Amino acid sequence: MICPSCHTENIPGADYCDGCGSDLQDLAHPQAEDEFSKHILTDVIGAVDADAPSPVAPGDPIGLVIHQMQESGVSAVLVKDEGELVGILTERDVLLKAAGDNIDLNALAVRELMTPDPVILQEDDTLAVALHKMSVGGFRHIPIVANGEAKRIASVRDVVRHISPFIPHNSDA
Repeated sequence: MICPSCHTENIPGADYCDGCGSDLQDLAHPQAEDEFSKHILTDVIGAVDADAPSPVAPGDPIGLVIHQMQESGVSAVLVKDEGELVGILTERDVLLKAAGDNIDLNALAVRELMTPDPVILQEDDTLAVALHKMSVGGFRHIPIVANGEAKRIASVRDVVRHISPFIPHNSDA
């Protein structure tokens, strides 16, 4: 969908323009032509089975948080300060920012590696919005906010797992 104000291309069904923030809600919404498209455009991120890891604090040592992530089998954690979301720490953050010789992971604090002020999703955002935000932002994990609080993290893998049953199969192949 092209924004009439700034001509930025947005995903079909976007409420606001990614380029200028203009309201796009009154523009014609796309119609799904198949079951797969219908699920992308109408299923909400709140319906996706996403991780709900225990939050960590900005001052926690990276070594301890890595251990917690391994024990919990999660690839990202929410960083909260006094209950407020202040960041997200992913395995990729650790890999790209903490790798090196003679790095003491217990001397590094989460705040030094986390992505501060992360982009979020509301639990009633559609999968199309979720995939668009992840694609535009270049990230694989995004916090989900419900009732004003971030408790879960959706990954691209979670979204794909949710929509995979609806991917059309070509029986001619």
